[in-house]
Amino acid sequence: PPFSEGAKHILHAFDIAPAGCTVIALCNSHSVSNGWRTDSVKEKLIEIIDLHGREEYLGDVFSTAERRTDVTVSLVKLYKEGVGENEFSGYFFSQEDEDTADCNGQEGLIQYNVIRDIVNRYVAAVKLFDDTLEAAERINEMAKFPDSDEYDYIPIKFGTMTGGYDSRGVEISHQQYKKSLQKYYWRIIFKKMNMKKYATKQLREQINKFIEQQESVPFTMFNIYRVIDLVIQTNGQRMNTALLEAFDLICSFSAENSTAGEKWKTNSDYMVNRKFIVPYMCNGYRDRYVSHGSGYYMNITKKGKEAYPFVQIEGWSAEKMEDVCKALCYVTGTNYDCVGGLRYAHHDKEAWGEWFNWGFFRCKAFKKGTMHFEFLDEDVWYKFNVEVAKQRGWALPKKAAKR
Repeated sequence: PPFSEGAKHILHAFDIAPAGCTVIALCNSHSVSNGWRTDSVKEKLIEIIDLHGREEYLGDVFSTAERRTDVTVSLVKLYKEGVGENEFSGYFFSQEDEDTADCNGQEGLIQYNVIRDIVNRYVAAVKLFDDTLEAAERINEMAKFPDSDEYDYIPIKFGTMTGGYDSRGVEISHQQYKKSLQKYYWRIIFKKMNMKKYATKQLREQINKFIEQQESVPFTMFNIYRVIDLVIQTNGQRMNTALLEAFDLICSFSAENSTAGEKWKTNSDYMVNRKFIVPYMCNGYRDRYVSHGSGYYMNITKKGKEAYPFVQIEGWSAEKMEDVCKALCYVTGTNYDCVGGLRYAHHDKEAWGEWFNWGFFRCKAFKKGTMHFEFLDEDVWYKFNVEVAKQRGWALPKKAAKR
């Protein structure tokens, strides 16, 4: 106490904490929020949280305490990393650990030598960043004449630059660079694990949030393997969630898509029909560009009966149907690489109202934007309904019970 001085307490605790410590504190939410009124202490705390940890809003948790207060509370968690020569101690396995980790040879979700290469690159890049930044500061200090006016800028100033299409010169600290690099490598790791390929849109968002949270975890080989193990152990739970999402999605599009009809949300149990309809899947108007013979292209757009007969699949519904297909790949043990996206399956199809096959379905597109789907394999359709019924505790559907 006093609670109003929480920011100073947290900064002092972080300052005196030795490397490797975790600082956990409750504080007034106003101490960590970007409001219209700020001070240097608050700004410093927000910067420390951004670089070294995270903050979670808890609300008025003490409104029913013995000594009540209506102050909104936040939980702050900071990790104090090492700096200097000993900063990266413990980032690699010992020789004994290396032999154990590499005992499976080329087998494994991600080969051991790939993880070592990622951590090696991370450590080397951070060290080179420090050397480069120090050299840049010396060059700028040497180039600027001491008595020059504050508006007399040196013609070239050395510094750091952000990556991507919006590359621009900015001042980046040692810790900011480390965190950005960690985020970059976590995404590479998840890409090599091929996790996003089997996840729905909602699950992909969860994975992205998970990666964001890992920024406060030391990027060591041990922690990387621990995270990979966590992802693998919970893979079944995530795919079961994908199944439920796919089931509810199909039922929500139309009352004709399930055995429950209009009241599918309140029925005790129901099934997805073998045939179902999905709206807002496609349109029939696409700008067609033809050569005009003089080095440029003319835009020709036709509508009505003479419209260019191109079925363009796009939008929110198309993305959701690809999520459904990913869930079915999990149920049947099918590699999604062998299925591919719906847009590619229908690439350059020029006929409306004609069936074409994609993954587990045969599909038909209509000019009003809807698309009809039918399960190609009755066993896949049945297994899909059975798996959902098991998760929700419903009576298992009978295979003969069709609409």
